[in-house]
Amino acid sequence: MSFLSNILSYPAFIFFQITWLIHSLRRPLLLVSALCILTNPHAAIRKLKLFQVSFLYLAFCKDKKWKVPSTDPASFFPNELGGTAPSNSTGYQYREKTLILIRHGESTWNDTFNAGDRSKLLFVAFFVPNLLYAIVMEAYYFVSGKDSDSWFFDSPLSAKGVGQGEGLRRFLKKERMRLGVGARSNGMSGEDNAVRLLLAAGEESNPTSQVVSSNLRRAISTAAIGLADRFAATSAKSDEDGILLIPSLQEISCNPDALTILPPKGTSCPTWCDDDIDGLSPGVFAKLIDSRHHDGNKSLDSNGLIRLQQFCADVFDPSKVQKDVVIAAGHSLFYKSVFQVYLPRGVEHISKKKKLVNGGTVMVTLREASLNDGSRTRKEYMIDPNSLVMVYGGFGKHTKG
Repeated sequence: MSFLSNILSYPAFIFFQITWLIHSLRRPLLLVSALCILTNPHAAIRKLKLFQVSFLYLAFCKDKKWKVPSTDPASFFPNELGGTAPSNSTGYQYREKTLILIRHGESTWNDTFNAGDRSKLLFVAFFVPNLLYAIVMEAYYFVSGKDSDSWFFDSPLSAKGVGQGEGLRRFLKKERMRLGVGARSNGMSGEDNAVRLLLAAGEESNPTSQVVSSNLRRAISTAAIGLADRFAATSAKSDEDGILLIPSLQEISCNPDALTILPPKGTSCPTWCDDDIDGLSPGVFAKLIDSRHHDGNKSLDSNGLIRLQQFCADVFDPSKVQKDVVIAAGHSLFYKSVFQVYLPRGVEHISKKKKLVNGGTVMVTLREASLNDGSRTRKEYMIDPNSLVMVYGGFGKHTKG
């Protein structure tokens, strides 16, 4: 039993294996790198820069160096809005938006480095073969000049992650059939209304909702796959519906998989699963992605709390998000932090302790309070604790990222 417990203490074991692999493969890797630089210098140099950026973030990133503020967000909102402040006594002006939060499917990084729903013993037993496969794939991308693809950096969906996105799509399709083609919101439950909004049912030519995503590939792909039926319907009637990239949604992590590979305002290149989505014609993926607000990676001196505040500000910024319903594809730790920071401190909810499962979808009301405080306008945000609606999946067993 002690032997098993030692084996299951896998961080040290993983570190040893990685060190051994790097030492063993250093000469062939150097030779391959030299060959790539000579045959395709532009792609090779860009890939080497990605590795450099990864090491910089691992060493200096401050993304997790923040704490949940002690101030209760409920103190800025009156009782009728789910807060604790007396009515008409704060001097704030209030706005609200509906958020539907979707967590991405499992990524290739998750598949390599996290046990997920596998037993720890099975994960440890197959860790080295899986890591070797991942290194071979990364070497292939490097040798073949695929500078817009990587197994580790901005990791895409794994085969399992694609299945989780398709699971969300199947759920929505089944619910759409139950609700009927001309589904309207009057008299609907919260779950049914969320399905209607996700699919833009009955409003394909002018959706009342807007889809946004993190600038990381696994989130973009999950939105494209899970909402493929929406995009197939809306693209037939309008060319305005798509996926707007919001950089503030970038995951809270220092790992390479949380760094975007997409250049600022660049064209999003499809991964292995994006140009083969059933129901969407080939090549439509790139047309869905709107990167006008994508300005590159989070800064080294940024942190999770800064981007949480920026995300809330982006949601209410009409120059970025025009609709009152925002469907956001993002990440587990980011969403867990959203609930920890913006749910009232006195509210106990599983979302503060557990991460949304891969493909999980939840609907909430986000409120904004604005107060003119001398020379500037002060903004405060709160999730209405009475507004949480679990649409698909749930909170609990998870993979990281």
